[in-house]
Amino acid sequence: MDIHPILLAAETAVETAQHAESAGGVVGTLGLNWKLFVAQLVNFSVILFILWRWVFKPVAGALEARRQKIEQSVKKAGDIDRQQQELQARREQELKQARLEAETVLNKALAEAQNIKQHTIADTHTQTEKMLAEARVSMHAEKDQMFSELREEVANLTVMVAEKVLREKLDEKKDRKMIEEALKQIK
Repeated sequence: MDIHPILLAAETAVETAQHAESAGGVVGTLGLNWKLFVAQLVNFSVILFILWRWVFKPVAGALEARRQKIEQSVKKAGDIDRQQQELQARREQELKQARLEAETVLNKALAEAQNIKQHTIADTHTQTEKMLAEARVSMHAEKDQMFSELREEVANLTVMVAEKVLREKLDEKKDRKMIEEALKQIK
């Protein structure tokens, strides 16, 4: 930018002011110096132009950029907050679902354990009853066998005692008859 035309305009303004001052008039009586006033007006205009061109516009642009950046940051913060709330809600829903699933699994496990317990108790009871029945049958068989052996032993003893007492030999028919009578008496 060329300052020369501005300086030339300022000189012209100063000359015009000098000419008006020499004319005097009402302005002269008020104590206004036209040369000085015009020079200050030109200086003010130049400074205002310079400030406007190289200071106010860049500062205004920087402020506008800063304002836009702040708006974007606020918008991003709002988006992040909204996403965080959605994520928190989703996490709470997943936790609730996981708790429900865990409770369902636990209830199933408890029911299965109860079922297994009852089944085991029933099996144990059945096996116990079966073992008791087998033991009873075995006891009766052993008892019958013992009685049978005892009868035979008693019969043999009876025959021996009878032979000793009688010291005579009996025939087989009489022997058998005596054994049967002895067995009948034992029963």
